[in-house]
Amino acid sequence: MRQLISTYIRPVIAGAALVAGSAIAAPVVVTNSNDVAVLTNALLQPGSGITVVTSNLISGNAAQQGTHTGLNLAPSSGSTPTLTLSSGVALSSGRADIGAVNNSNNTSFDTGSGGFAPLTTLAGTTTRNANVLEYTFTLAAGLNSIALDFVFMTEEFPTQSVTDIFGVFVDGVNFAKFASGDLISNTPGNPTNFILNAVGSGLYETQYNGLSRVLSLAGLVDSSLTTHTLQIGIADTSDTIFDSGVFLANLRGANTTGGGGIGDPTSVPEPTSLALMGAALAGLLMSRRRRQIL
Repeated sequence: MRQLISTYIRPVIAGAALVAGSAIAAPVVVTNSNDVAVLTNALLQPGSGITVVTSNLISGNAAQQGTHTGLNLAPSSGSTPTLTLSSGVALSSGRADIGAVNNSNNTSFDTGSGGFAPLTTLAGTTTRNANVLEYTFTLAAGLNSIALDFVFMTEEFPTQSVTDIFGVFVDGVNFAKFASGDLISNTPGNPTNFILNAVGSGLYETQYNGLSRVLSLAGLVDSSLTTHTLQIGIADTSDTIFDSGVFLANLRGANTTGGGGIGDPTSVPEPTSLALMGAALAGLLMSRRRRQIL
């Protein structure tokens, strides 16, 4: 996967408040909601550059999705990373409020929501209990992509060969893949994509057995279109057991160089820093010109 370089709009004050809030928050608190307006407001970053034209929630159960008040999962021991994510939206193939104690290897909740064709095609097998947010939108001038941050978690890891699936489809193209090219699923053939949160270990305060790191994704829009589509979805594959969930935040418009996909969030230039640097340089140039005139 090519490295992506993405710039986007994020107000300085709002960004600082989110970081501060995450630092003092509980590990993660989910409030169930099937109100698409509430979910959209939680997912969109302020000043995102995205104008939502239509929105739709594809889900069969009110407990399947909700808003989260910021994810802040710190390991109880060892050298695995603290997973911190701004407040946003949680989608799941079971219950979004799965719990903060890992006491089960096979947490399962059949939502009855059926499958979702793009995820079925992506997984290459039947999907069930699908949970999908779907948008049509326009982008502000100068932007060529959407971007978001997420953490994927699953009960499937590390024991199951039948794996759940997560996709982010921009104008019909999925950009949710690990840097290795693997789809966002259990991927038992490449366990380095996940941190093991073994039952009874108390390592992370969540029921899920496998956790990705905090990932940033950019999805290029089709430049031939003026109104675009975005589908963000998760589903069980083949069966309805061993649930998975994804925590999402900071949906925004972006200007991406490269093919899009997932990159290390620390390698994505902070737009506020770039903006402040640009403003400082502009001010310096203006000051020099004034001195020359005088």
